[in-house]
Amino acid sequence: MSLAEHVRVAFANESELDWLPLKETPGFGGHDIPGIQCKFFGKENVGPWFYLVKHEPGVVVERHRHDGDVFHYILEGEWKIGTSKLKFGPGFMQYEKQGLYYGPLITGDTGSLFLAIYDKAPNFVPATGEEKNVQVEKAYERD
Repeated sequence: MSLAEHVRVAFANESELDWLPLKETPGFGGHDIPGIQCKFFGKENVGPWFYLVKHEPGVVVERHRHDGDVFHYILEGEWKIGTSKLKFGPGFMQYEKQGLYYGPLITGDTGSLFLAIYDKAPNFVPATGEEKNVQVEKAYERD
């Protein structure tokens, strides 16, 4: 079911939300990656699936996919993604289509703070083998 079928309007104030470890954050299926904390702006099992996410320095998120489309927008810090030698910092936006594997995502020396917005509960599905989407990897390589 879509968010529109459950909610007509939603409000949340970041200052009133607690930081939760990823494994306790609604929508991620209990997946645990140490060094990741989230503020969830929605309601469990309903959404909206809007998060403020904090990575400690050096966090590595291995190749994975989500059950829904996702936008990431970096507010602070930087990432390296996949095999790219480039670093992506504040102002960088990333879109991923549902089901595409990407990563690893490596957080820089100062950590990172970013927005993550999903069209439904994201879930977190680790890659189990050589899953790869060449278009996603190439999208991070720029001249």
